[in-house]
Amino acid sequence: MAQKRATYYVYGSDDTCLDIQKYIEDAGVILSVRDMKKDPLTEAELDRLLGHLPLNHFINPISPGFKARGLDAAIPDREDMFRILAEDPSLLRRPILKTVRLLTVGCDKKKIAEMLQFGRENDTGPHENHGRRNGSRATAASGK
Repeated sequence: MAQKRATYYVYGSDDTCLDIQKYIEDAGVILSVRDMKKDPLTEAELDRLLGHLPLNHFINPISPGFKARGLDAAIPDREDMFRILAEDPSLLRRPILKTVRLLTVGCDKKKIAEMLQFGRENDTGPHENHGRRNGSRATAASGK
C-alpha cells in the first residue's frame, strides 16, 4: 500500500502546529509543508484550495488584521476575500491539511485522524499513542 501524502499549510513556526505536524508524520503520512509566511498563497491558489467551501471556516478571528480590515463587521465576497487572504495570510486559521480529496483546518487530532483514516480499530495512528484509539484527547481548533 502506498504511503499517504498531504500538504500541510502553516504560518511561521508555532508549537501547536509543530505538534500536529509531528502527530501526522508519526502516523507515516508524508507531508509537503508550506509556510504561508515565507511563501504566501496566491488568489488562484486560495481559490483552488478552498473552492466553494464556506470561507468563515477558514478565517482567523483572533488575527490582528481581522478587526483592522473590518472583517468583524462583514466578510466580503469570495473574490475580495481571496485577495485579502493573499495579502495577509495570517488571516487564515491553521494548520490547513489537504489531501487529494479532503481538507481540514485546525488542531483537532480526532478529525485529522478520521480524515487520514488512522483512527480506526486496527490502525491506531502515531506510535506515541501506545495503542490508544485516536491518540490523546482532541484539542480544540487553534484558530490561529
